[in-house]
Amino acid sequence: MRLTLRTAILLVALGLIAGEQPAQAETRRELSVFGGILTDNPWEEVVFTPWNAKYQEPGLVGVAAHFRLFDPLSTRMGEFSFWLEPQVVRHFNLQSHWEFNLPVVARLETKRPFLWVIDSFAFGIGPSHASKVPAFEAQRGDGEAVQNLIYWHFELAHDLDGEADRSVFLRLHHRSDGYGLIGPGASSNGVVVGLRSAF
Repeated sequence: MRLTLRTAILLVALGLIAGEQPAQAETRRELSVFGGILTDNPWEEVVFTPWNAKYQEPGLVGVAAHFRLFDPLSTRMGEFSFWLEPQVVRHFNLQSHWEFNLPVVARLETKRPFLWVIDSFAFGIGPSHASKVPAFEAQRGDGEAVQNLIYWHFELAHDLDGEADRSVFLRLHHRSDGYGLIGPGASSNGVVVGLRSAF
């Protein structure tokens, strides 16, 4: 009886230890806040020649939750993971509307910092809905714009204190018409900075 009880306790303990790590990995969550300004440039110019960016009056602030979808994959370059990132964004000045985005994000956390400061790269894409027709997009589209577009972002992040649990990021925030595939009007580009923390 004593042996059976010890065996049962040992099996339960081993089960808890074995099951603990995947559960933590699967339920990793993060929260971020960010803010930025829109530009009157195509995204290619913002990315490849940022010194030529023409920053405009509209600004934005937002909050996003990050939910890791699967356990990360180990690669030669670092850990590769996928996230679901619901966002709520508020535009102000020239524009005064809400924006809701739901991208799926692929993130690579590098084994060593790239250029000494970049600890991760990320790309996210998904649907975007504006609570009303964005005035700046209508202005860029000669009076035409639509509420529903494709949202995508490209991100560079730096871990604070060498820990991936807290990081600052620089991001291109892009609402895209898919090169004219989604209705009339124009897209918009924002340069945003933010702070992300695990919880």
